[in-house]
Amino acid sequence: MSRNILFISTLVLLILCGCSQKKNSSQQTIIVALSGDIDTFNPLYTTDATTQEIVELLYPSLVRPSIDTASGALVFTPSLARSFVYQNGEKDVLFHLRSDARWSDSAAVTARDVKFSFLRYGDPAVGSIHQEQTAGMLVAANGAPDIDRSIVVINDSTVLFKFREASPSRMFDIALPIMPAHIYEQIPASELRTHPANKTPIGAGPFILASWKPMQEIVLHPNPLCVLPAPAKIGSLVFRIIPDLQTQLIQLRNKEVDMVMDLEASDAAALQNESSVRILSIEGRRYHFIGWNNIDQQAYARSKGKVIAPHPLFGSARTRQALTLAVNRPALLSALLSNHGTIANGPIAPFFKNAFDRSIAPYPFDPKKATELLAQDGWKDTDGDGILDKDGKKFSFELYTPTGSKFWAELATIVQKQLRDVKIEMKLAKAERSVYWQSLLEKKFDAWIAGFEVPMELRMEGFWGSDLKKSPFNIFSYRNARVDSIVNTAYLMTNQSDATRSWKEFQQILHAEQPCTFLFWEDRLIAVNQRIRNTDINRLHTLYSASQWTVSEN
Repeated sequence: MSRNILFISTLVLLILCGCSQKKNSSQQTIIVALSGDIDTFNPLYTTDATTQEIVELLYPSLVRPSIDTASGALVFTPSLARSFVYQNGEKDVLFHLRSDARWSDSAAVTARDVKFSFLRYGDPAVGSIHQEQTAGMLVAANGAPDIDRSIVVINDSTVLFKFREASPSRMFDIALPIMPAHIYEQIPASELRTHPANKTPIGAGPFILASWKPMQEIVLHPNPLCVLPAPAKIGSLVFRIIPDLQTQLIQLRNKEVDMVMDLEASDAAALQNESSVRILSIEGRRYHFIGWNNIDQQAYARSKGKVIAPHPLFGSARTRQALTLAVNRPALLSALLSNHGTIANGPIAPFFKNAFDRSIAPYPFDPKKATELLAQDGWKDTDGDGILDKDGKKFSFELYTPTGSKFWAELATIVQKQLRDVKIEMKLAKAERSVYWQSLLEKKFDAWIAGFEVPMELRMEGFWGSDLKKSPFNIFSYRNARVDSIVNTAYLMTNQSDATRSWKEFQQILHAEQPCTFLFWEDRLIAVNQRIRNTDINRLHTLYSASQWTVSEN
C-alpha cells in the first residue's frame, strides 16, 4: 500500500514538474536572424523588403492581400476596413471601417488617419517611396495627384477613395500601412524622415515594438489592443542582427535562433539531416540575368541622353539570341542552385498563372547555332586569333559583378568559359556594390550580372519603358514601342482575357529580342526550427503569418 502511494505521489510530482518546465506559446520567444538592421519604423520610408515586412506587423492597413493559388493573382480581404464596395463604374471604393480598432496608445483609429496617411504618401515634399501609389487618384489643374479631393472622409468610420479610372491595381495601391495622425500631423514634412517618433512607433497591428538596439536586435511583443484580427500568439518575436550567413547557420544548429531566411542551395542541402530544422521552399519571385547594354553608352553619355544608337556589340537582337544560346542555363541552374529554381524566359514569373506564357520554349544550349547567328551578323574570326571580330573590332568586353557577391562571381566564371567556346572574349570585373548599382542606372557598363525581384502587382513600365529617364530600372536601355503600349495599359485592364493576351505578347516580344539573357528564377529557401508552428510563409513575404506563429516543444 505504501509503495502504491509512493508511486502515485512520485508520478504526480513528475507531472507537475514537467508542467512547470513547459511554457505555453504566449510566453515563448521566437528568434529570427537578420543580415542587416531595420532602416526606419516609419512606413513612408521603408526601402528594405525585410523592414517593410516588420513594419506591416506594427501598422494597420485597410485591406490585407493574399494569393489566389489558382491564378497567382492577389486577392484583398478587409482588415481595418470591415467591408468595402466599388462605386462609379468601379472607379471609386467606399470603405466602412471597424469601430473598435485602437492605436497602441489607446487612441481610436479613424478615417482621418486614413486620409492623413495618403496625404503624406503623395506629398512630394515628404519624399515617400510609395508616392507612385497615389498616381491614379484625381489630379489637380497642374496634373499632380489631388489627394485631398480624392479621399473623402464621410465620418469616423467611412472613407471614400476616388480614382480617375477603374483598375484592378487600385486595391494594391490602397493596401499601404495607415499611420496615426495624432502622432505625425504636427511634424513638418522636412523632419518626417529623421523624427524621433520613428523610433517609438504607435501602431494597431498584432505586435508592438518593445525595444530596439541598433545593429543588435529588435524585440516585438503582442499588442494587447489589436483587433486586426488579434494580438500575436507568442510572447516575443526577436530579430537578431547577424550579418554573416554562416554564423546564422551555426546559431540555428545550436538552437540560438529559430529561423534563417534566404539560404543558399548548398546551405539548405547541408541542413537536410538536421532533425531540429525543416527547410521551406517557396516558388521564387527573383530572376537572375546577364545584362547587355542595348545602346552605345558612350554616345549616350556624351550627348547627355540625346543620342541613342545601337551598342557596337549588343545592339542586334540576333547577336543577343546567340549569346543566350551559348550559355548553358540548365547546367548553371543545377550547379549553382541545385535545381531550386526554373529556367527564365522573361520577367513574368510562372506563378502568375493568368499572365505567364507557357507556350514559349526556352532557348536551348546550342553553341553551334550561336556561332551561325553570330556569323550572320558579321562576327567571324578573320585573323585566326581565336576571338570573333567585325570591321576590325574584337568581340571582347568586360562583365561586371558587385564585390561581395560570391554567387554572381561564380556564375560569371562559368559563363566566361562558355562564351570563350564560341570565340567571345569576356573579361571579369568587379565594382563596389553602391558604385555597381549607380553605374547600372547611369548605363555605364557593357555587360553585367544582376537580379530583380518582381512585384506582386504586374507593373513593368519602370523596367521596360522606352523613356530611359522615366524608366530608371530599364538598365538594358531596351526600347520597343509595342512593349511601351503593353506595359502602360495591361495592368489597368479589368478584362482578364485582354490582360492575358497583352502580357503573353509582351513575353513573346522579349523572348525574340533578348534584351538580356534571362537565366533562371530562384526559389526562396528558409530554414525553420521544428518547434515553430503555423509558418504560412509564402511568396508575399516571410513574416506574412507571424502573428499566428506558435511554439511546440514536442
